[in-house]
Amino acid sequence: MKTKAILLITSLIAGAFSCKDESAVVDPVYEFVSFKGSESVNLSEYQNSSNAYPLVAQLLAFEPHTQDIDLTLEVTTVNAQENVDFIFTPHDALKIHAGKLISDTLWIKTIDNSVSNGERRFDIRIKAVNKAEIKIGLGITEPKNGSITFKILDDECSKTISIFNTPGLINDIDWDGDDKTDAKKTVAGVVSGNQIKVTGNLIDYAPFSGASLTLTLTPSSPGAPKGAATFGDQETGTDNDGYAYKFIEVGKGSYDVCSGTIRTTYDIYYQDGGWVYWYTVTNVFATP
Repeated sequence: MKTKAILLITSLIAGAFSCKDESAVVDPVYEFVSFKGSESVNLSEYQNSSNAYPLVAQLLAFEPHTQDIDLTLEVTTVNAQENVDFIFTPHDALKIHAGKLISDTLWIKTIDNSVSNGERRFDIRIKAVNKAEIKIGLGITEPKNGSITFKILDDECSKTISIFNTPGLINDIDWDGDDKTDAKKTVAGVVSGNQIKVTGNLIDYAPFSGASLTLTLTPSSPGAPKGAATFGDQETGTDNDGYAYKFIEVGKGSYDVCSGTIRTTYDIYYQDGGWVYWYTVTNVFATP
């Protein structure tokens, strides 16, 4: 009888501890929403003005939700202004659609301008989620990627159009319109004010190796290192056989002192009782 009592007590004690252990093991289930990628991103003012940076948010959960998740965003800036230095769409919200773990894409573009006022940056933060149980940022104590800092890398340079004032301009010639070099010649460039006069074999035609063309360089904004290179309709000299030539601009040319290039496209005409069209050439003049 005594032995049976001891076994019963032992069994009750074991059961009590067993129940206590089961009630103590409670694993809370957390769900997080955060941006994918690094918490700091460098954007090129020039490259990202045409190539938008894609930003998405991700849901970290055992499975997607059966309803859409709406994220409200907040933007703060330092020495930068929206619609002056950068632009992004959609503007202030992202959506993770039902059944998905990745949001729509937020497209971020820089605006190529001549502004240079020190370091420019902006932060995009997930300000709120329409589901209270979802935590913002990845992690409990020190959540990560709830916001991202974008730094705008200034690609302006201190060079001026005087860099084109050289007898050694490299003339890449494309005469078949495939945007590839068909010939390469060296020509002279003389800069005066906001104009440059280029002289030499502009069209890869030996009898007309002394062509002369004057382009006007107009910055895209005051002080900008790039802009339009134009000349309109211009007579450019006479070849060894006595034929006079005229170039007529096609579209609008461009220049960039930071890359040291001038680009222009034109139709070539020669005088033979009247102006006769010959072919079309693109010149890219580059500093040596």
